[in-house]
Amino acid sequence: MKVTQDDTYSEHRPLSITKSDTLFLYSSVVTAELLLVATGSSMVWPSPVLGKLASNDTATNPIGRQITTVEISMLTGIPQFTNILGLLFCPKLSDVIGRKRYLLLAGIGMLISGVALAFSDRILYMILCRCIFGFFGVMSVVPVYVAEICEDRNRGKFGCYTGMLHQIGHLFGFVVGPFLSVRYFTLVVTAPLLVFITAFPLMPETPVYLLKHGRITECKASLKKLRRNKNDDELELDLRRLEERLRNEPEGDVLSLLKKREHLFGLLLSLLPVMLRYSSGVTVLFTFLAPFFDSAKTGISGDLVAIIIAIAKICFFLLTSLVVDRFGRRKMLLVSSCSTAVPLFALGIYFYLHHVQSPVVEYLQWLPFTGLLATVCCFGLGVGPIPTYLMTEFFPANLRTVSGSIVNSSGNVMSFVLTFLFPIVSEELGTEWCVWFFSANCLVGAVLIYLFLPETKGKNYSDVQKVLKR
Repeated sequence: MKVTQDDTYSEHRPLSITKSDTLFLYSSVVTAELLLVATGSSMVWPSPVLGKLASNDTATNPIGRQITTVEISMLTGIPQFTNILGLLFCPKLSDVIGRKRYLLLAGIGMLISGVALAFSDRILYMILCRCIFGFFGVMSVVPVYVAEICEDRNRGKFGCYTGMLHQIGHLFGFVVGPFLSVRYFTLVVTAPLLVFITAFPLMPETPVYLLKHGRITECKASLKKLRRNKNDDELELDLRRLEERLRNEPEGDVLSLLKKREHLFGLLLSLLPVMLRYSSGVTVLFTFLAPFFDSAKTGISGDLVAIIIAIAKICFFLLTSLVVDRFGRRKMLLVSSCSTAVPLFALGIYFYLHHVQSPVVEYLQWLPFTGLLATVCCFGLGVGPIPTYLMTEFFPANLRTVSGSIVNSSGNVMSFVLTFLFPIVSEELGTEWCVWFFSANCLVGAVLIYLFLPETKGKNYSDVQKVLKR
């Protein structure tokens, strides 16, 4: 244990004891983020499936014919659009019925749509099921749930777990996808939702939500479960800090979000790293990872490369979770965005040389794999994991879901556009121009972060608001 100065409550900033996080807190975080494991698997679902849908073998292709380029864009792009609608409207429901209850309902809905997808035999049905699966907006609500059960000192670490579990979902999809039929693959990657629905009822509602709705006794019980290593006096102090924090918070609607200068700035600053994450192209490349690598024609299986790269990505997400509270969000985002641009630019050079049939390509067969590996590792140092939870640090509890809906839906607009256009532009202009575009976005994002994004490391909500008011 170590003694730290607490700046959440009391004008005199009393000293408090920083204790290790409880096993129950870890369990609550990981169980909630099983939804993100399933979401991550769904995101990379096209990577192993598109190759099967392009086959004439009816044993592996459930639609019985080769999928067209336009259908590929529809299957990967339209669900991104409906996700936007879900992110705008669904997460607000968690302010009404509670974070826990909403996530349970979302898990059930995702499970039903995942099973329906497994038994779909038409492109239209597949598109519809994937649209329903992503409609519940769990990418906005899960980070809010995690932020509200954590303390200021461990918010960064557990916030990075959100991104890491999402990447584990990617790896899960990449590992099992090449070896199973479309039906069994879809059922297997939907299985984490069964575990979630079974275990999550045992986890608590967030203390912040309970206190905000006047359920003080339940709030105390939730705090006691999450922080079992604290005595009654320490828990009472935590409760008073939450009361102090919530006392002057605004109403949780869009108008309230736009009334104050600091909330508007917080919204714009939250958008910056999220838009950088999507415009870097890494999420797009993961959707098409196996076909993307196969197009490089190096002789190495795209499915095998996808597995290796997904493992590397998880390792770097984990590394970021361990060091982000030491080095800071802003610094890691800067390093990550600048370094991600370099291998992306190199990949563009390879695809250009391949396009013009340069003889140099024979000596650069190592570049596609090395470049992709370096890209996801650099991405995992900050641009990947940090934006998901950074947005929760700019807003009070009442505004987290509405702000998260706006920020995530805006990110999904970009994701929808890029995912829909990527196979078409790659076919018409060449993959190199897509990759160079992503590289340029990383550099532009780094400049904007350097100029505008403040550091939130170790700061509570009040401190962050003071920075935004300047």
